[in-house]
Amino acid sequence: MRKIKDFIKDKKIDLKKLKEFGFKLIDNSYYYHTFLLKNQFKMTAKINLDNSIFTEIIDTETNEPYVLHLLEMKRNGYSEKVYKEYSEVLEKIKKKCFEDEIFKANYTKEIINYIKNKYGDELEFLWEKSPKNAVVRRKSSNKWYVVLLTISKRKISLNSDEIIEIINLHNNPEEIKKLIDYKKYFPAYHMNKKHWCTICLDGTVELEKIYKKIDISYELAK
Repeated sequence: MRKIKDFIKDKKIDLKKLKEFGFKLIDNSYYYHTFLLKNQFKMTAKINLDNSIFTEIIDTETNEPYVLHLLEMKRNGYSEKVYKEYSEVLEKIKKKCFEDEIFKANYTKEIINYIKNKYGDELEFLWEKSPKNAVVRRKSSNKWYVVLLTISKRKISLNSDEIIEIINLHNNPEEIKKLIDYKKYFPAYHMNKKHWCTICLDGTVELEKIYKKIDISYELAK
């Protein structure tokens, strides 16, 4: 079997949907079988729980592995047909069995769930050149009250190139002055520093405290 690189980057497996699609669990991996070009080839897809995916195509007449569809420079009309059906199967698997997972930090995931459950609001990805940045708006006013970003620590004056996820939240200027300590709370990255502040989503500030500040930000977005 051959591993497919970057096929499901920034996505996570939905095990329920995987089973609904037809995958079977065998020895901690999920397997799916289908046929291509009117049963001339048998295709197998194997997905591991770490999101790695492997595929294999077998010529049903010879029972030998078929690989010409993988050789882009040598594809002819026939191998191109195999590749087309093979790619269609993979796209269906990606669409039906995986969800977007742009943000990786557990804190960020908890915050996204909190916002969905309490306010029913979804992330908006507004910037094509910054696909790992999102905003959340209050429906009644269409104003932002949460901004989630993926940046280097150095961009908020920390001495490290580590990539982290942060949240920008709205608050009143007096409270922001009290909060900013360059350890837990930072001047808002890329936003109005008088009205917004930044928190690293790495456990520095407890989730419950962040939730309360999200609620304040929501109220200020009237």
